[in-house]
Amino acid sequence: MPTRSLMRPREEGQGGASGAQAFSSRHFLKLVEDTGEVGFWSADLRRDQLNASVGLSRILGLDPMAEATFSMVLDMLHPDDRAAHVDQFAVLRSGQPISREFRIVRPDRTARWLLHRAEVMIGPDGRPHQAMGVVFDVTARHDSLRSVEQRHDRFNALLSVTAAVVWIVGPDGEQREMPQWQTLTGQSQAEVQGMGWLRAVHPEDRERTEAAWRTAISHASPYNTDYRILCADGVYRWFNARGVPIMNRDGSIREWVGVCLSVPGNNRYGSSAARAEAQVPLVDTSDRGITAAQVRAARGMTGLSKDELARRARVSVSTIVRLEDEETTVRPRADTVLAVRRVLEQAGVEFTFDPSAMPGVRPALVR
Repeated sequence: MPTRSLMRPREEGQGGASGAQAFSSRHFLKLVEDTGEVGFWSADLRRDQLNASVGLSRILGLDPMAEATFSMVLDMLHPDDRAAHVDQFAVLRSGQPISREFRIVRPDRTARWLLHRAEVMIGPDGRPHQAMGVVFDVTARHDSLRSVEQRHDRFNALLSVTAAVVWIVGPDGEQREMPQWQTLTGQSQAEVQGMGWLRAVHPEDRERTEAAWRTAISHASPYNTDYRILCADGVYRWFNARGVPIMNRDGSIREWVGVCLSVPGNNRYGSSAARAEAQVPLVDTSDRGITAAQVRAARGMTGLSKDELARRARVSVSTIVRLEDEETTVRPRADTVLAVRRVLEQAGVEFTFDPSAMPGVRPALVR
């Protein structure tokens, strides 16, 4: 029956208890629609006019006292969704039910996401005669999903810039799925199971790394240590690994989340000894400008294209071109040069500034 008939209170003499004591369909409809997230409609499919409930008018941003038509609702379809969903009422007139999710733009220019479900009633002549539908405002769900996607994109962008490897393991600390670790080390899924990931750690660092990890697990405390990893290209590189337990409400550990950060040419356990062995004076060159030749050589050693280097350093490709040009008189700002240098160092090179030699580049020192 038309939706507006559901909104009229039952009168005495129509069966059942008196209107003063009974709850009519109108009461239940109002209770549901007062959430502001659902509305109903019914219509004679042979006409353009539809009978919208107050809740539906609220969702569409229309005056509840104004007449609504199929054409009016279709005109509200978001431009990006129009082609896929403008056929809804044509589908109903063909006798088929629908279940669609799409956006509309209300008269006040605000956009809403709607979930529309409708059924068709066949008339005595065997043709579609009437239809009834329910519309849910699902904007909040889409906003939540978009927020999650944005956080995920930011997280991935941060990982890309820092060349980080994220790992998530079970409450017992044993690895289960470590796709980024597998990409870094070349280990298979089977090889990283349990404590198998330790086989990719340098033999000299393995015992210390395992002890630090088991201590963190037994005390449910943060994990933070440095070790060398045998990467898929056969080169050992230093990484800082850190992680924290994620707790359940009852205080038990649900899982562990951590990250491995590349530490090119420097680490807590080997840098001082390395300098002492080489009798290299402890001189901070982290903020020195790099030459065009150093940039070209570093990019060649790391295999980074100009486009990729520019993306990671958040600079333009033309900036990279100028940095590699010996003849240019236009030099980028110092903070821009430093950003490019940091990306190249994170990719596995070390810039050298020996007073007795030309500025150079070498693979990050691993001891």
